[in-house]
Amino acid sequence: MIIFNRFIRQFITINSVRLSFNQQCCKHFRCMSTNHDFQSKEFRKKTENFTFNTEPNADADSDVFGTLIDNVETNDKLDILPLEADDKIQYDKDEQHKRLYITEYHKIIQELIKQHKIAEAIDVLETRMLKDDKAKPDYYVYNLLIGTCGKVGYVQKAFKLFNQMKKSGIKTTPATYTCLFNACANSPYKDDALKRAKQLYNLMSLKSIEPNLFNYHSMIKAFGRTGDLLTAFSLVDEMLKKKFKLKDETFNFLLQACISDKEAGFRHALLVWRKMISKHVRPSLYTYNLLLKCTRECGLGDEFETRKIIGQIIDNPNLLKIESKFEESNSNTSENNKFNTSFILNGNKNNLSIIENRPNLLDVKPYFGDIIGVSEIQTPEERLLLLGGCSGFLKNMKINKIKPDIKVFTQLLESIPSTLVAEKNLLNEMHKTSVAIDIDFCNILIKKRSLRFDYAEAKNVLDLIKSENLSVNIVTFGVLALGCKNKNESKDLIKLIAEYGFRVNAEILGTMLAQACYHFNFSYVIYVMNMVKYEEIKPNKMFMDRLNRFHDNIKDLMKKRQNQEKDVPNFIYSYYFKEGFRKYQNFYKKWILEVTVEEELHPWDQFKNHKKKN
Repeated sequence: MIIFNRFIRQFITINSVRLSFNQQCCKHFRCMSTNHDFQSKEFRKKTENFTFNTEPNADADSDVFGTLIDNVETNDKLDILPLEADDKIQYDKDEQHKRLYITEYHKIIQELIKQHKIAEAIDVLETRMLKDDKAKPDYYVYNLLIGTCGKVGYVQKAFKLFNQMKKSGIKTTPATYTCLFNACANSPYKDDALKRAKQLYNLMSLKSIEPNLFNYHSMIKAFGRTGDLLTAFSLVDEMLKKKFKLKDETFNFLLQACISDKEAGFRHALLVWRKMISKHVRPSLYTYNLLLKCTRECGLGDEFETRKIIGQIIDNPNLLKIESKFEESNSNTSENNKFNTSFILNGNKNNLSIIENRPNLLDVKPYFGDIIGVSEIQTPEERLLLLGGCSGFLKNMKINKIKPDIKVFTQLLESIPSTLVAEKNLLNEMHKTSVAIDIDFCNILIKKRSLRFDYAEAKNVLDLIKSENLSVNIVTFGVLALGCKNKNESKDLIKLIAEYGFRVNAEILGTMLAQACYHFNFSYVIYVMNMVKYEEIKPNKMFMDRLNRFHDNIKDLMKKRQNQEKDVPNFIYSYYFKEGFRKYQNFYKKWILEVTVEEELHPWDQFKNHKKKN
């Protein structure tokens, strides 16, 4: 009985506490209601459809806490009311930056990368996420930024982000390593990039990371572009051992590796091409463009090795013996006769039309033709002859059903003989294949003609530009400046530049300066220097180096004159030269104090955030 009474008293006490609490809540609610401006028009408009049911709910359980606002419909209507001044949430100082979902950070970084704002994209990770929002990035954020740094060759930052990634315990993916090797491939500092690529390759081996096809391609590109051709070719052998199917991309990366070797890259490219043929891989347009770039920029290297390789290609091991006999029989011939005997031409050297038995190492069944002296193959036009010449090269593209683009013809223009006949033949080929001329092609044509001092034909290219409805650009005037031999011609060009709505720049004036220095024309040199000051142009490093070399050359000539050496030009002794040099020296002393030389920026400065930190 006593226990039962105690239970009754406890039950009554609990109910009285509940009743008291509910009454206090009701009073608080009425108090808040009276404080708000319920008479305002805005509030009446918002609440005119509201009905509050104040009748007690008979079905409600008195032991369930919080039954006062159990009506869901009423709650939804209350939620849409406008916020009052005291309803605003106040954050602490550490919570001023609202933390976003990780996918929202992805979108912000992607948008900045699209706008080429690389410094700002990196800052989103390093400042906003890690410092301000205290948000944890995922592997995708790091891969995005490492990949972007890789594209622009910002290798230092790419590896710094990689180290951050590892320290944070974020798991790396195969794409991470691909991005890092791409950064090495695109770096402007090849020695540093090669060292990093080797370390990364060793790290993958230590961690037993099995490379995929994309990893292999990025590794071949990285080692190839940084000059380690041996590793690049060994990676292809490794791919074959692991039964990877070689694609045209694989051989394209090998050709990029060949281009990095300026001395013997063309010889390596011939081997890559033959390997591609043997594997029945069809070349792409990009393959042909890379092969032309290699033809234009790279040599054959060691003569003995070249003969050996060509002998393997044409399946003729006796090539070495044939060549040695040829050299013995022609040991007393002149240089011109050597060229004409090595490359059997039709009498007129300007025509350079090869007889029917011309060489072609691109065909499925390659042949060496009438070229016997490998030692004579030195220039791009001579290397192009090994590929069948311009017509043979285009014929091979047609066999493989690849239509040439303007880039192919632009590179062919730089590789064909520097004659008007060869250039016109190339233009006819472009017309046959319906490839439209662009302004870059025209600029190269002007440059090619100017370099052989055919300034009249160089200016005629402007008529071609008009007939093709093309617009000149600043580069057009830069190559036209190659033809400005004196001050009057440079004045005419500067006037023409203004008529087209352009402004002369440091590169154009630098080209004019080169012509002035070459002809030792002091008045022309002073005119160019005056234009720099008048146009308020900051002379770049190339401009200043050219001017300093000119100054040093004159001093050397003056010393030779004093020592009465034999190889001094006669004009050095003239009064005009002495007076011109004196005027130039006086002008240079004042000029150097009045101009501001352009600072040489580090390649990675543009990708760094230069905001002032408080």
